[in-house]
Amino acid sequence: MHCVGIIGKNGQDMVQEFMRLNGENASCVCLTGEEQCPELDVLVVSEGSAAVKSVIPRLAKSGYLVVNADDKTIFPYIAPAKTKVITYGFSGKACITASSVSDDSIHICIQRGFTDLNGMAKDPQEFMAASRGAEPETTLGAAAAWVICG
Repeated sequence: MHCVGIIGKNGQDMVQEFMRLNGENASCVCLTGEEQCPELDVLVVSEGSAAVKSVIPRLAKSGYLVVNADDKTIFPYIAPAKTKVITYGFSGKACITASSVSDDSIHICIQRGFTDLNGMAKDPQEFMAASRGAEPETTLGAAAAWVICG
């Protein structure tokens, strides 16, 4: 079972969205940077903060760092990280973005292919996810972690 950690102001909401999308196939925790946690397969960073630097070392060598591409304050905190990075957001440069958003769903688009944690290729594609009232950015971050977990 994969272990996902989420750090940022909307962390609890993103954990709920991730668990709704992923079910029982992974564990997911909201982190502040101060608590102890197991080694992480995926770390989602939704905003820049000093806590990010204390959590990055908990990421497995084969793990993924998932970063909100729309929040430029994150990048100084992750600069020293030597890991695979997947970006999400509304920027055209993000790896995982939204092609359309409505009140009840979001069309998520994988812009650039990558290999998930199970070694499966994730080619560019689009899929729909029900948003269940969550902010689109929250659903995007949760969906990015979900896709990486396979």
